[in-house]
Amino acid sequence: MAIEIEKVLICSLLVSGKAMDTGVAELRPEMFENPDLGFVFQCIREVYNRGIQPDFMMIELEMRKTDEERFTRLNGLSFLLDYVRNIRYEANTETYIAEIRRRFQLRALKSLFEQMSLKAADASAQPEQITDALEQQLARFYEQSLTDEPLKPLEELAVEAVEWQRLRRSGDGRVIQIASGLEEFDYVTGGFHKGELTILGGRPSDGKTAVALQMALNIARQGHPVCFFSLEMSSLQILNRVLTGMTGINPDCLRVELPTDREMAELERAVGLLKGLPFYLDYTAGSSLDAIRTKAMMQRRKGKCAMIVIDYLHLLGGAVGKGETTEQVVSRHVQGLKRLALQLDCPILALSQMNRACETRTERGGIPIMSDLRDSGTIEQIADCVTFVHRPERHGILEDEKGNSLKGVGRLYVLKNRNGATGLARFRYNESFTIITNYRQKDRQTRLDL
Repeated sequence: MAIEIEKVLICSLLVSGKAMDTGVAELRPEMFENPDLGFVFQCIREVYNRGIQPDFMMIELEMRKTDEERFTRLNGLSFLLDYVRNIRYEANTETYIAEIRRRFQLRALKSLFEQMSLKAADASAQPEQITDALEQQLARFYEQSLTDEPLKPLEELAVEAVEWQRLRRSGDGRVIQIASGLEEFDYVTGGFHKGELTILGGRPSDGKTAVALQMALNIARQGHPVCFFSLEMSSLQILNRVLTGMTGINPDCLRVELPTDREMAELERAVGLLKGLPFYLDYTAGSSLDAIRTKAMMQRRKGKCAMIVIDYLHLLGGAVGKGETTEQVVSRHVQGLKRLALQLDCPILALSQMNRACETRTERGGIPIMSDLRDSGTIEQIADCVTFVHRPERHGILEDEKGNSLKGVGRLYVLKNRNGATGLARFRYNESFTIITNYRQKDRQTRLDL
């Protein structure tokens, strides 16, 4: 049946002048089960791309020119004559294309799983290597299965843009953008936007993980499922941060000392408040981008991924090409994260280390600039938003220009925002940097409400 459908599609493309305008760009020659029909399709596409309407004569000339031996063996297009008599219009062309793609994907999956089965049967096989290879192949399969969006007229895009603004006015802007929960950051950036990649930079101990974790918790509390991929801190370390932030317990009680009965009761209450929170944590040291993509896609299909956080960019693992530099690896990862944000139509927040150059600029009090990002070239170019965490008191700056105290005050410098404004956003933190709140606190919050 598959080959019959392929023959009918080829005949439709040769007989109807409109058939080439019905989604043929989604097909590739290798998608045809019959390689000879894939060869004919390749010739049709080559002729059409030169601005010539394909017909029997033009395609036979192209076949002879491309592969004369194959043309002779097939005797041109004579093997299609019986089918041409039944084709007079292109009405079902899109259905044929979809079916050919579907069958190609099934064959590709069957071949992939057969390869993995053979590898698993090897007596020296290692499960981790097989699962890594499977994740990479599945990610590649997914990317190859995607089809580009067709070009849209400006009028249609304008209608979509106005509808987007209507949603924002009606209060449904959260469908498109997600508030971080830190008011000044949301005021500057509008929060996180679907399909966008945000980079949050900081020096070690500046608190970039703490800020990202607080944002992720705020987003989950709004009902948006968050997938948090930690490549540095273990699940227990992150949960200790969350629990100490919710309870105000000294972090040393969960690492060095033993918690008291009262503190245990506080911890149990905090656990109860986390019940049902759509926050999904994955800790896999050195996890590859392919592995993260696979897990995120699975979560997305379950409706459990509206936001992705990766801590942090320079710890992403995976194979390194021969002669590939660190900057090239980071560049590849940044581009991959941007593609993933577009594919899943969700925001991605990736943390990044800063180089030591910022510590030598004493005249600016360590205020970051864009080039402070490690391997910054591609990051600057690809990322939609670049933000830096800065804690003035760590640099001996205890007051701002207006004389306001900067003790316990952090700053987020938004230095790039492709679709909005740049600027400065402030927040407050406690001594252990486990509680992060808005700079302006209208109503005093209890710790367990954070």
